[in-house]
Amino acid sequence: MVKRIASLLIAFLLIIPSVVNAAITLPLYYGNRGEQVAELQTNLKTLGYYTSNIDGIYGYTTYLAVQKFQADNSLNPTGTLDLVTLNQLNKALANEPKILSFGMRHESVSELQTYLYALGYLSVQPTGYFGSLTQSAVMNFQRDYGLNVTGRADKTLFNKLFEVIDNKYRSYTDYQIYYVQKGDTLWSISQKFGVTVNDICSANNITTSTVLSIGQAMRIPKIVVPVKPYYPKYGEYLDWFTQAQYIFPVGAEATVIDYFTGKSFRIKRTIGSGHADVETLTAQDTAIMKEIFGGNWTWDVRPIILVVNGRRIAASMAGMPHAGLDAYPSGVNVYNRSGNYGYGPNYDYIKGNNMDGHFDIHFVNSLRHKDWQVDERHQAMIKISANR
Repeated sequence: MVKRIASLLIAFLLIIPSVVNAAITLPLYYGNRGEQVAELQTNLKTLGYYTSNIDGIYGYTTYLAVQKFQADNSLNPTGTLDLVTLNQLNKALANEPKILSFGMRHESVSELQTYLYALGYLSVQPTGYFGSLTQSAVMNFQRDYGLNVTGRADKTLFNKLFEVIDNKYRSYTDYQIYYVQKGDTLWSISQKFGVTVNDICSANNITTSTVLSIGQAMRIPKIVVPVKPYYPKYGEYLDWFTQAQYIFPVGAEATVIDYFTGKSFRIKRTIGSGHADVETLTAQDTAIMKEIFGGNWTWDVRPIILVVNGRRIAASMAGMPHAGLDAYPSGVNVYNRSGNYGYGPNYDYIKGNNMDGHFDIHFVNSLRHKDWQVDERHQAMIKISANR
């Protein structure tokens, strides 16, 4: 009898999903099963939204719990655990207060102090404790920018901090003189100096059809992008067209850090104007990227930190290589390009990386190449990795 009970107990335990090391890293949908669903149910139960058994099945009860959490946090109540909802769930589990006030000690206070210190309102380095100095700094900032002077930091105050920072830390232009050499084109010169052809044309009052002469003096703009204040776990919130594209020009290599998993891989920007078209450097980098997206290529998007030349930039990546074939030379026209792109130029420049074509990385206000419109999915991810 004892053996039978033991056997039944073991069998029962085997069908219960394990929640050990099951941190949620992917979107979850109605009908999903597994450890990450069990972790979601556990988290929702911790927050008081889920009262049923933790069975690892994303059924109607779990759907309703997610929907209620979304409604309570001013999110679109779809009942699906998208990455915006996951980010808010993680904040709730970390007991992140929505309003910071005197006497609090929290990571969010350190973030607030980082911005106040950068703007000159706080004279000491961040400590994470909301004391009298921080309260005075908040009140002075509120007074200077016409906010209700409460001494507390709410969403309105953070939004104003971000607005002031964005206005203060704008890019500016320096110039140098370059003398045209044999074989130079506007494109080759732009690539040499990491600026756009339009930048050079504007600086020299010429057009893209202007014929260059050997020895001709050209004003070359150098776009200087000051480092914006940011909290270390996040990234700089940089506009693509006036800032980010100059930090990450064509030909530059960088490291992608996935926001939710912390996994990283190396890439190179190969082309792209409305956003960055990039490729992994090696087959191992490709394998890591694919693992981040759950083992399948997908047009889903994820928040990332792009590390380039020591700077951390808030960005978003899509998980679908497209418009190229690794087995053929770059630039030639080929059939059956990846991502169902059909016939056209082979936009695959890095060979042997086990990736066909390139994938997209977006930044603040960057555009899709297919219709030159802002992709709101990417913009939502960028706000996660910048904490905005």
